[in-house]
Amino acid sequence: MNPWLFDDKGNLTEEAKKQFPDLAGANDAPVSLTPAGGGGKAVTVNTGVLQQAAQNAFALRDAVKTECGQPAEHVGAAGTALAGWSLGTVLPAAWSTWSNQADALKTAVGDIGTNLQTTAQSYVKTEGDVHASFNKPQGANS
Repeated sequence: MNPWLFDDKGNLTEEAKKQFPDLAGANDAPVSLTPAGGGGKAVTVNTGVLQQAAQNAFALRDAVKTECGQPAEHVGAAGTALAGWSLGTVLPAAWSTWSNQADALKTAVGDIGTNLQTTAQSYVKTEGDVHASFNKPQGANS
């Protein structure tokens, strides 16, 4: 998540709502700070927003793979048709570079989605563990 999408209170800016309407529907920041009873601030994590961002990243990863790979079926034929011309040798090399960059982008976006999903799951598990420990009878050991 881009931290610049949020104001100092953790809410989406008006500009971010226009740019990313799917995030505007959530209307919550993934992480917010609120005053706690002990004088400090409590961190609240909206795991639903993190999960949605992860799903968006996975969808983008799949779109990158599909969209950036479309010319593949034509590159070989074009290279063959241009045999004897310098473009006939340059085209396959350029396609190789393009493919490597598209694969790197696909991997990076997929990793971001996985990290968002893992983070959301970790927060849910930690929260559950904390609640379970509060519900244990006093004197019970782990």
